[in-house]
Amino acid sequence: MESNAIKYTIALKVKDCPNPNEEYQYSLNLSLHQENKPEKIFTSEILQSMRTSLQNQSQCLINDTHLNQMISKWIQDIKEGYRSCPITLDLPRLPSPIDQLEEAGNQEIPTPIYPDLSEIAPCWGMLPPLNFC
Repeated sequence: MESNAIKYTIALKVKDCPNPNEEYQYSLNLSLHQENKPEKIFTSEILQSMRTSLQNQSQCLINDTHLNQMISKWIQDIKEGYRSCPITLDLPRLPSPIDQLEEAGNQEIPTPIYPDLSEIAPCWGMLPPLNFC
């Protein structure tokens, strides 16, 4: 990180969140060169880091469309000189991890029911011989 790097932050608010003042932040320190060309800094690694961080903070799912909306707005704000980029999105909640699910149903293995084969007989004829010599 350069000594003259400037901190830029995106502040995500989730629409219809129980706490309307709650926001989730992700920050980048940009050099003067990066400030002038902000579209160049959003590599796949930074995008993945941003998505993971904001998903973990908000417990909401951020798909590619949401991520692209955030990046477009953030790039525009950086170009205009804003150090903070507030954005509000309608995001779905993340499903619970599969290992945390608790099944409340009956967990007993059922006893097998064996069919009664005593009354089964061929309807007609007999099987052909199995030796073809």
